[in-house]
Amino acid sequence: MHIFKESKKEYRSLGRLVIGIAGTHEGVGVTHLGLMLTSCISEGIGLSTAFLHWPDSRDICLLRNHFFSEDEGISGNKNIPGKEGICRSGHLFNSEQREEFTVSKASFYPGVGKERMAEILAKGYDCIVMDFGNAFKEHREEFLRCDKKIVVGSLTPWKRYCLEDFIAESEMITGSSDWIYAINFAAEREVAVAARSLNRRVLPVPYERDPFFLSPGAMNFTKNII
Repeated sequence: MHIFKESKKEYRSLGRLVIGIAGTHEGVGVTHLGLMLTSCISEGIGLSTAFLHWPDSRDICLLRNHFFSEDEGISGNKNIPGKEGICRSGHLFNSEQREEFTVSKASFYPGVGKERMAEILAKGYDCIVMDFGNAFKEHREEFLRCDKKIVVGSLTPWKRYCLEDFIAESEMITGSSDWIYAINFAAEREVAVAARSLNRRVLPVPYERDPFFLSPGAMNFTKNII
């Protein structure tokens, strides 16, 4: 089901959109949100989309394993090895594991670095979603270049301080007050209260166990972002 498909021309007329996502701490849900946005933009809205995973971890490589092993129509470079040979090197990538692959009409790039940006940008994607994990400081320059900047945080009592510290530390960055703060596992009322107290745009992320499922909640959240 292609919700909002009729809006493709409207979004495409805005030019290429680059969305950067960073987290306030490890495991806060940056990659899950990035996958959800990528799926909604590529399949739901119909824009050519690329997902760039900057952290040097196995997450997106293992995603390729999942779809490849289940024959879900995955495509990619002809040199992609058999499923027994993918992502067996811990947190280290070899050249084959860094190859792009396609799922849900979107292109995925594991372990991206600055050296590949010119090549990827030259492919003319309508939208690029960049997952910086919790490494904002390491990738600050790239994050600040993005058109839309999203910070994923938590309002749980034992992790809220990470969100507050992040806001305080980025206070002096020009335009930081316009960044979007996305919160997982929080009620809308709780998020509204936090938005007022933090004086920031704070949005609740709709819970979707499968980030590739185009639910109305996920699509509405995506439309609100872009």
